[in-house]
Amino acid sequence: MSQRICIYSPSEKIWGGGQIYIDNLCRYLNANAMNAVISTSEPDSFSSLTIRMPSVSSKRERLLKAPALAKSLKTRGVEVIVLNDLSSLWLAPIFRFYGLKVVSLLHLYLQLKNKAGLGHGWPEFHMLRMASRFANRVYSVNKDNQQSFPVPVEFVGNFISPWFFSAPGFGEKRYDLGLIARLSAEKNIPLFVKLLAKLNDVSERPITGLIVGKGEEGALVRREIERLGMQELIELRPWVDRQDLPSVYDQIRCFAITSHHEGFATTLLEAHARGVPAITTHSAGYCAEFVEGVNPVTGIAFDPLDVESDTFIHSLIDLIEDSGSYREACRLKAEQFTEERVLGHIQAGIELLIGQRSSKAAE
Repeated sequence: MSQRICIYSPSEKIWGGGQIYIDNLCRYLNANAMNAVISTSEPDSFSSLTIRMPSVSSKRERLLKAPALAKSLKTRGVEVIVLNDLSSLWLAPIFRFYGLKVVSLLHLYLQLKNKAGLGHGWPEFHMLRMASRFANRVYSVNKDNQQSFPVPVEFVGNFISPWFFSAPGFGEKRYDLGLIARLSAEKNIPLFVKLLAKLNDVSERPITGLIVGKGEEGALVRREIERLGMQELIELRPWVDRQDLPSVYDQIRCFAITSHHEGFATTLLEAHARGVPAITTHSAGYCAEFVEGVNPVTGIAFDPLDVESDTFIHSLIDLIEDSGSYREACRLKAEQFTEERVLGHIQAGIELLIGQRSSKAAE
C-alpha cells in the first residue's frame, strides 16, 4: 500500500514528548485512512508504521541525504511530508523542490540563544525563519512560535490520549513533589533538588520528592542530591513503561517542571489528566500559561530566583497540602486538549493540502 503522508523524524537515541507526539499522530492519521508512515533511522522505537532511513544525526547528513529521501518518498506515492520540529524545518526548501507538500510541526520555541545557552545562533535563527516560507503549513505545540516566524503559525498545542484518564488508580500519595523527564541540561533538574531542600527548610513536616527518568546528567543529579543531603527525601527512579505512568502520577501530590526550555510538555497534561496540579518555570513554553492563564488556575508559574523567596515557598507548600481540591479542575482542563481536537486539526489541514494537489492534477 502506498503512503500519502510521511513524518520525518531525524532524532536518534532520544525518546520524549516529541517522539510520542508523532507516534500518536501517525497512528491517528492511519486510523482515519490517511496512509501515514514515519521515516526514521530507529524504527523499533515507534509503535506506528515506519520506513527505515539512514542515520541523519548530524546536520550535514540531513542535508546530503534529503534529496535521495525525497525521491524515494515520491516513488512511494507520498504527497505530504511532515517535518518534525526545528531540527528538520530547514530542509523544507529541498522537499518542496522535489514536489512534496511540506508541513512543519514545531515543538520547541524558536529563539536566539539565551543565557542558559539554549536556542539558536543568529545565522541558524534566520535560516529557520527563511525556511518556514517554504512550508505549506506550520503547526506549533508552543504558542510562542506565533511571534517567531514571518509566516502564519497555527497553535495546536499538545494532547492527551483517552486511556490516560480511564486507567485505574488514584491510590495513596507517597510523594509531595514529582518530576518525570529526561535527565538533561535543558530540564534543569538541579533546580528541582534545590527546591525540595528549600521546602524542607521551611516545612513543619518532611517534604518528599520523586524523579523519574534517565539521561546524560544522571550522575550530576545524584551528586546534587547528595550535596544537599536529600538522599532520604528524594527517590530517583529509571523510566517506566508508558502504560505504568498513570500509577506513578497517582502517587504525587504536585507535579513540577523546572525546564529552561519546553514546548507544551506532555507530562504536564498527563499529570493534569490524573488530577495532579503543577508548578512550572515561566521559561517552559506554554506550560506557564496553561497552569495560570487558562481558567481555572491549576498551579503556579515561577522563575528560578523565586526558589529563594519565602512567599513562593509557602505558596507551594499550600498547593501541596491542598492538592486534592484541584483534582477535578485539572482533569477538566486536560480534557480541553484531546486527540480529536489537536490531531484532528492537523489531519484537516493535511487533507486540504492533498485536496489542493488532487484538484490541480484533475485540471
